[in-house]
Amino acid sequence: MRTRKSCGICVFGLLALAGPSAARGDEIITFIHQGIDRPLILHHPSAMPTGPAPLVIALQGLGQDADGLKRALRLDAAADRAGFRVLYPDAFGHAWSYGRPINQPMPKIGEETIDDVGLIRRVIDDFVERKVADPARIYVTGMSRGGLMAYTLACALADRIAAAAPLISGMTEYQREDCRPARAMPIMVVAGTADQTQSFGGGAGLVGRLLSVPDTIDFWRTLHGCTGSTARALPHRDPADLTSVTLVDWTGCRDGGRVLLYRVEGGGHRVPTFAPESNPEGVKRSNLRNRDIETADDIWAFFKDISR
Repeated sequence: MRTRKSCGICVFGLLALAGPSAARGDEIITFIHQGIDRPLILHHPSAMPTGPAPLVIALQGLGQDADGLKRALRLDAAADRAGFRVLYPDAFGHAWSYGRPINQPMPKIGEETIDDVGLIRRVIDDFVERKVADPARIYVTGMSRGGLMAYTLACALADRIAAAAPLISGMTEYQREDCRPARAMPIMVVAGTADQTQSFGGGAGLVGRLLSVPDTIDFWRTLHGCTGSTARALPHRDPADLTSVTLVDWTGCRDGGRVLLYRVEGGGHRVPTFAPESNPEGVKRSNLRNRDIETADDIWAFFKDISR
């Protein structure tokens, strides 16, 4: 990734097309932020007309690139079926700068901390101005560290983002302290109870703590004033699958602040999908993957009726 001299306001919203791929419906875009190139991939469904459309921003996990996220989440196929665009920003060094750290410091350029909230804000504003994105229907999801970044964006950009779906991670204690969204933010979380990477039960970092998923959900349901909940086991499709999914839906939330949890019983640090297991090493490294739901389809089912 090459650096450039900062041009201040003159580079605001600058987009440079680097190479379209008509077969895949993707544009590869470069956005200059903090004086460096920040690549993004924008997926267009092949049958989508021009003009503003719903946009889902998808954020990769630590060390994961956009292609790895595409394979794991299978969001492009959902977009092609349902008719929304997907944006894959590339984290600097494949590590999102999501706020106050609980382990290592956030990534930097020299002495300047990477401002990923500022990047996403500028990209959203540019896409709205150029009528790529419907300003009322912009959403965010992310896996693992991308899930942490999704929580941060839900808190910081509630005036631009309609709903969020963080995956396989709770929040940090500092995110909870710093979160003051401008409006009630609908939240959908998918997390495995046997996750050994971003533990469902939380855990201590070097300088802070990862909250448990239940504590994370408790923060959002309290923030939204939810008064009750329902829980149901989802249909189990494959007897050979040792995991299962319980869907918990909090009710009575005010101002549209819906809260959903897909609790993957026995699931590891992987998102559920119908796709056959193609990575035995993934089982060893990240434990079991559930095959009862297609996470991308459930994300869109949650997002589609929400507008800001």
